[in-house]
Amino acid sequence: MVQTARLLHAVPEARSAAHAGGLGLAQLHLLAKVFAKPRCSEQLPASAELLVGHAQSLWFDEFAVVVRRWEALADSDGAHGAHERAHTQRDAHVSIVDERVYLDARGGVPAGVVLQEIFERFCRAEFDTDWEAGKATWGERMNGSLLDRSAAQRRFDALLAIFSAAAGSGAIGRFEPLVNIIVDQATLDHHLARLAGSDPGPIDASTVDERRCETSSGDQLDPNDMLAAVLTGHVRRVVFDAAGVVIDLGRRSRLFTGSSRDAVMLGDRWCLWPGCDQRSGRCQADHTQPWTGNGPTSPDNGGPACARHNRWKQQRGFRTQRDPTGRWHTYRPDGSEIGPLANAADTASEIRQLEFSSG
Repeated sequence: MVQTARLLHAVPEARSAAHAGGLGLAQLHLLAKVFAKPRCSEQLPASAELLVGHAQSLWFDEFAVVVRRWEALADSDGAHGAHERAHTQRDAHVSIVDERVYLDARGGVPAGVVLQEIFERFCRAEFDTDWEAGKATWGERMNGSLLDRSAAQRRFDALLAIFSAAAGSGAIGRFEPLVNIIVDQATLDHHLARLAGSDPGPIDASTVDERRCETSSGDQLDPNDMLAAVLTGHVRRVVFDAAGVVIDLGRRSRLFTGSSRDAVMLGDRWCLWPGCDQRSGRCQADHTQPWTGNGPTSPDNGGPACARHNRWKQQRGFRTQRDPTGRWHTYRPDGSEIGPLANAADTASEIRQLEFSSG
């Protein structure tokens, strides 16, 4: 409102057109936003008649293009700086929140034009797929209301198709997308039985500590989606015993590598050290019973430990152990345990001492 008032006060052409009802509110606000920029405010009065005329004769989207073009000429340094910031501050995130996935990205216009072109091509391909499928079913009666998917659904599927195509392009080394579906044997058997037509009854919610149907990062999956992924997708099913330990894969070596390392990492979502929130995917596969103490390199003798806590364990005499329920316990060199049952003050004091001594 303040920007608009300043524009109307300083630019008679805009004021007259607005009072006469010939200047739309959106156009007025756009001019006010540009006028608020110091370098543009100095030059806009000289171009007011031209810009106001375009505001009255062009559709808003066309007018917005003209204004951006004028702004780039009137404040070339500022426009360049804005584009440079958009490029240097580019960012993208893929986040899973509850049962939904969100994709957020920002960047400069040149990259955006490329992204938009690719996205629209893939959206069109998804539409053509639906249309051809509809024609095969409905023939000459086919129309837009009979399409299998909504426009929103096709846009999301187009985005997934883009990612899948990129994965198989060889640009970063050709690979097949692999999703790890974590499911306990009892849950898998239960839902397979339902799929086969049996009625195994409801799952007892009190067994939550023994049940898993999720991705390796802990995002919960609908059991039907889990079964579909297992049967049709690029999926590796990882089945645990009652203690949450992957079966021994039979690899015997000094280091956890390949499938044996995957098995260790998929057993837990975070570093095994109490209070550490480092994701297991960024941890090292640590021997519970040290290799030097004849500890085997097998999943049931491994756990994810971040680099820092792995060093503490090796160099300072700490010891870790997984109990029969699958929970990790960490013990100090004197045998006392670090964790919820330990004295909080003593634990905090010792951690501070370790952090200080480790620099």
